[in-house]
Amino acid sequence: MEGQLIFCSDSILRFRSDYEETTALPLLSIQKTISATDPFFLLRFFRHTVIIEEGTTLANIFFAIEPWKELLTAYLDRDVAAYIDEVKKPSKSSTWDLEWIGIDRRSAVYRAYQYEDKDDGEDFTDWLNRERIPTDQFDIESSCDASGFIKGDKERWSLSGNIHEIKNLPVILYNKQTLMTVQKDDVLRESVTGVKSTDHSRLVYGDTSFSFSEVMEAIFISGLFFDTPQAAESSFEELKNSLAGLEGDISKTAEYNSGDSEKEKPLKVEIADGAFDSLITHMDSETENWLLIKKQCQQEGSLPIRIGVITPAEPPELCLYGVVIKPDDV
Repeated sequence: MEGQLIFCSDSILRFRSDYEETTALPLLSIQKTISATDPFFLLRFFRHTVIIEEGTTLANIFFAIEPWKELLTAYLDRDVAAYIDEVKKPSKSSTWDLEWIGIDRRSAVYRAYQYEDKDDGEDFTDWLNRERIPTDQFDIESSCDASGFIKGDKERWSLSGNIHEIKNLPVILYNKQTLMTVQKDDVLRESVTGVKSTDHSRLVYGDTSFSFSEVMEAIFISGLFFDTPQAAESSFEELKNSLAGLEGDISKTAEYNSGDSEKEKPLKVEIADGAFDSLITHMDSETENWLLIKKQCQQEGSLPIRIGVITPAEPPELCLYGVVIKPDDV
């Protein structure tokens, strides 16, 4: 079916056909009508464009997807049911300053640099501040992210923590996507109409839309991040405790020296003690879980397990916009 999915403020996910724009039917009603027993019914709509009605909160979205929580849990690798159950619990008024949750699409282009391997016993901060060797390639990143926003504040804020602090915030889809580059790379020129400049970067923007799968991934993977709301709150509390005695910037301090000279000053990065403790704990937990799964698969033994390097297939040459690049030229 061709059309759009609409998250409504009454906590119902509806579908509106491209051929009849005046009616939006509850998706669950459509499923009961045409495929009541199909456990994968929702998969048909993963690529459909999403609209979020004005005033629809994160809790409204959670309640709207509840009929398909098992399927979404399997797809997102997050305990969707646990988040829905937690949101249903009574809670106090939010103490956070966030005013809405924004979902946006961003791409960035950075000059790719070659890093030398970290020496044994070398301090992580010293390694980060080593002189980098520029290459002819660029790192190109693109993502759909869900973040918290405050009116008048240019920063974006993490949603991981206490789900009750954000459950009643309205969710808004940004209809513009941005492509950002660092000014010193000079990939985008200010003289071109439409190119915007900030302190250290340049960007262009254009219209965009979001599919259902992108909205779900942005909320649960980029935004909430943790498998359950309990894990998120526990990690948040650990982070607050570990940073309680730290002074200065929580994660890193970048000293940017601007002078009369146009020559760029070196950028120094300082890592505060304990800044990555919660991330390291998460990585250790994931490693332990993987080793357990690996052991169980080896014991089960019905299917062969590949050990060693698996070399990916590569084309003999790359064709990029009419230019042929051979492997020796890369």
